[in-house]
Amino acid sequence: MASHSDQSDIQFMKMAIELGKQVQGYTGDNPYVGAIVVKDGIVIGKGQTLAPGKGHAEALATQDAESNGFSVADSTVYSTVEPCSFFGRTPSCASMLVEKCVRRVVIGIRDPHPLVNGAGIQILRSSNIEVTEGICAAEVKEYLVPWLLR
Repeated sequence: MASHSDQSDIQFMKMAIELGKQVQGYTGDNPYVGAIVVKDGIVIGKGQTLAPGKGHAEALATQDAESNGFSVADSTVYSTVEPCSFFGRTPSCASMLVEKCVRRVVIGIRDPHPLVNGAGIQILRSSNIEVTEGICAAEVKEYLVPWLLR
């Protein structure tokens, strides 16, 4: 039987999946990612990846939380895809989450991009941020099929 935290992880990841689905077709060559920031069991920020160079879901979710007066320190970030690890058109989301002192990151799937694929997770874990992988992975892969097949 799943523990309460497992049920919460599934519930929050499903919310992130719905956010990701809403931006399918609007993210260029980026995956259509949804992310939420949760603190004390309450969603304090939401984000969706936008057009190339316009912001990734994790960064926008933390900005949303902060613009609403919340600190994301000690929060949990749920992201359908592993946070990016390198500075491309936008800064590294994994490094930003480290700077923001989040406590935990829950990921649906690893980013298959050759410059990411596990590197974002390594950045987080090397900074003692707890990472949980594979929450709702089948559902994430299902909605991301068109992007994953590119």
